[in-house]
Amino acid sequence: MSPSTKTWLSIAGGIGASTLAGMYAFSQLSGKATPEEQAWVYPGDDLIDANYNNGRSSTYAITIDAPAYAVWRIFRQIGCEKSGSFSSEFLERTFARLPFFNSYEIQEEFQQPDSMVPGDIAGFDFNGMSMEWADVVPGKYMVQWVDTKNPPKAPGSYAFRYPFMKHYAAAWCFYMVPLEGGRTRLINHWRVAFEPDTKLAAAINWINIEYIGGCMAHMQNLYVKRVAEFRKKQQWQGRMKRAVLGGKVFGYDTPSGRHDGTPLFDDTYTQWFRYSRQDPTVSEIRPPVTDNPEWPPLGPNTPWSSEIDAQYFEDWEEPEFSWEEQIRQKMEKTYLPDWGKKGKSK
Repeated sequence: MSPSTKTWLSIAGGIGASTLAGMYAFSQLSGKATPEEQAWVYPGDDLIDANYNNGRSSTYAITIDAPAYAVWRIFRQIGCEKSGSFSSEFLERTFARLPFFNSYEIQEEFQQPDSMVPGDIAGFDFNGMSMEWADVVPGKYMVQWVDTKNPPKAPGSYAFRYPFMKHYAAAWCFYMVPLEGGRTRLINHWRVAFEPDTKLAAAINWINIEYIGGCMAHMQNLYVKRVAEFRKKQQWQGRMKRAVLGGKVFGYDTPSGRHDGTPLFDDTYTQWFRYSRQDPTVSEIRPPVTDNPEWPPLGPNTPWSSEIDAQYFEDWEEPEFSWEEQIRQKMEKTYLPDWGKKGKSK
């Protein structure tokens, strides 16, 4: 081995050791809940203890200068299909290969009564790695849970487990304890169990919920604290895209955003997707169209005149969504005849 190779290996080893030591300090020497908080039995622990006798917990906590509901509604948006994980999306995507993209704005579509209810998938990815929301208590706490003995019911989902485990269960829970002075104690709590109860399985789970998971949970608490306290900074890629595609880099004197140069734009890092429902921008040119009896055109000179179904939209209305019909389509790989015709199909 050449001297230069030995040097590079020494440098790489030093970086690796420093990284592992830093992860240990970040996950085990900071961010932890108090001993009393760690020893507490939380709502949702019973889901793990119902099927296993070797449940173990990992609990992190942080005090946030914001009321409990302000913190709770941030977690109401958690999920790969919603506002991300509120931890490091770089680490989530690069190492865990999970499709999390963090959005730190409160969105109307995720704050409705049915935006998160028990039975909904708490998605880690779009391929089926899932937990289910088990308990959703507005303003107080939420529990997502998975167990190979009680797999999630949604088609396409599966109860994940780690190598060397026949069965695995996990509950990932967020509890909000309101404190005096408009503050909140956020409890970020894992409880897991597994079979067979071996030392190898225990080590894997310690790495998962304490070492690597502990870093992510601690980071998640810090991110949520910054969001709730209005201190979260925009990500660098967002700043770059706004500067280049928004025109600042090129010095255009025409604004690209309705609120350019105001805090409502500069401090709003991701767009409010439903805000313009109250007054659609298209109304400045013409009213938005939600019904057009002139479409499709039925004249003889249209591109489709030789094969168009001129009666398709006669006596038609948009069908009510049905999971039963989705299942039938998936299984039979057919669509209902006259789908949407009044009195004929739903």
